[in-house]
Amino acid sequence: MIYKTTLPFLRLSTSSSILEDENGSSVGRIQRYYSNKKQKLMNYLFDNMVNNVHAYDEDNNLLVDIKEINTIKTLVTEKWHVQIGQDQFVCEKKTKIKTNPQFLYKKDNEEIWIKKDFADKAVRFTLNGQIIAEAVPDGLIPPKSNHITFKIFDSRFEVHEIASLYYVFSLKNS
Repeated sequence: MIYKTTLPFLRLSTSSSILEDENGSSVGRIQRYYSNKKQKLMNYLFDNMVNNVHAYDEDNNLLVDIKEINTIKTLVTEKWHVQIGQDQFVCEKKTKIKTNPQFLYKKDNEEIWIKKDFADKAVRFTLNGQIIAEAVPDGLIPPKSNHITFKIFDSRFEVHEIASLYYVFSLKNS
């Protein structure tokens, strides 16, 4: 399945990004949000410190809620709670080298790696060495790089989950 979206030009923006299928029909939207005014202020002062993302279906029902965990321990290793319906999972930043960012998303006893290689614009989601999804920007610099194409190869994963995880990944690595 192939989906497209256009992310906001400004990183701190809370405007919605419409998710469209191959036919150009809306299947939902993703949106960055702040839980309170303190988080918004922290983001302005400390450059993108808090990254929370919601994903909604076409009927505006909340499907995915990704909320950053902000504690003393997570200042070194950033972590997020990923809530899909009643299920809760964890995603954490595992980047050792800035040129090869990577996240580890733990879902149902499975480890999904979200990686971007040096000089490669595609972000790949892999499970047991197999690519389950790909997010490919149209270009290298804005505004083209804000146009994202999602390719999902595994039917166990929905575009809302992949798109919201990619959005957090791109916010932390841009």
